[in-house]
Amino acid sequence: MFKKIVGQLWKVATGYIVFCVASIQLISVLSDNIEFEETLGFSTAAIIQFTFFAAPIGLPLILIFAYLLQKSNDGVNDEDALYKDQISLDKSYKKKIAVIPFENLNKDDDGAFLVDGIVEDLITEFSMIKEIEILSRQTCFDYRNKNYSLEEYKDKFDVDYIVSGSMRSLNERLRISVELSEMDEGNIIWGNKFELDKDDIFDVQDEIVRKTIISLLGNIELQSLERANRIPTDSMTSYECLLKGKDYHHRFTKEDNQKALDVLEKAIQADEHNSQAHAWKACVLGQALGRGYLDNTDQLVEDIIFHIDLAVKLNKNDFEAHRMLAEVHLSMHSFEEAKLSGMRAFQLNPNDPRVTSVYGEALLRNHQVDEGIDFLLKAYELDPIPQGQTTSDRRASAIYFGYYLKNDLENTELFFNKIMEMDFRSWLLNIHLKNKHEIEFKNLNWYQSNLQKFSNLDFRMEIDRFHLNNPDLQSELQALAEQHL
Repeated sequence: MFKKIVGQLWKVATGYIVFCVASIQLISVLSDNIEFEETLGFSTAAIIQFTFFAAPIGLPLILIFAYLLQKSNDGVNDEDALYKDQISLDKSYKKKIAVIPFENLNKDDDGAFLVDGIVEDLITEFSMIKEIEILSRQTCFDYRNKNYSLEEYKDKFDVDYIVSGSMRSLNERLRISVELSEMDEGNIIWGNKFELDKDDIFDVQDEIVRKTIISLLGNIELQSLERANRIPTDSMTSYECLLKGKDYHHRFTKEDNQKALDVLEKAIQADEHNSQAHAWKACVLGQALGRGYLDNTDQLVEDIIFHIDLAVKLNKNDFEAHRMLAEVHLSMHSFEEAKLSGMRAFQLNPNDPRVTSVYGEALLRNHQVDEGIDFLLKAYELDPIPQGQTTSDRRASAIYFGYYLKNDLENTELFFNKIMEMDFRSWLLNIHLKNKHEIEFKNLNWYQSNLQKFSNLDFRMEIDRFHLNNPDLQSELQALAEQHL
């Protein structure tokens, strides 16, 4: 951005100087045919002298004006870039990729975070390319965690291609082998081996993404690849701390949550401009808040917002920050802002199920129910079991809520039956739906088995967490909860 502005100002300055010189020459030529002193009251020499004195004074004024104009145009252009694509879910067929965990040839636990972290970054970079679909991190890592065979994995998730590989580290050197395999025939489409310094890891990641995409799609529009190339920091210390922090975060325990916070703070200390370190610290703090690892205080909320805002300021293309900002806006019932942040996150990363999920939730609250359901269904397809969960209940419950708002009895029943452990929202909304359609339910197991379970809830607080954009419905649900609980 700095180079761009300097280049523009240099062009303006050069143009201004050329204009001034040309003006002086023009005045000299015109003076042979026009009596300036008789016409304007000034001699030719006086006009030329004035131009010589005015030119240096005018130059900084012109440059200041050009700078302000450029900044204004950049803002407009950036905004246009965010919204230039149609903000809707592309339902056309796309090739589906999974990046399965690379083999750690060192066989050490200490280096595992680096191997898994690099794979996770590859998944993220692939997910930012709109011309393909890629399975979520958890679904990709399930290949190892659930010990699937390749055939089982292909059939379960309908995968077209697999990116696999191995990595060995020795001091500050890495050796990475990568293969892209077609699943139907089992053919290796592309493969390569990389020997590199750790400092060059981002270049290699970009090369892997580029070669893979070109192998699958041929010539791809460059903007997608540029969007995918997001180097978080020039500091390897900060980067390794970032990967460790994400690794601890994915373990979802109170102890590991604190370890994640400690190591992410080290990432920030090593490079305070590492936007992802700030974004992930906000995410870890949000995990601590949501799981009760830390007390819900004003200071904690302020810290979360501080790191999210800073991440956005440091890198406007950080989809993680925009996604988390959408979550915060939803929790604060700022529904229009939640939609805007969710939209920005989706524009930057159309394949991340956390993005499609939060954007879908925001659309539901903005009365775009059909569109919201589409996004929630896509999240369910790419990532049926979100990180930190053991079942698909969270996804199914979100989709159920969408169909409830649509008053779609058939699909509400379908997704209600997919919920294994009933949450309060789905339970109460189902009561409301059954009452509306005069369907008897009080003797049914789902009602009776959860009646005692929810009897001691602070239901007003829980209903507030539904994030409803309908005060009348919220009042109805509170009255209903009082009646049954």
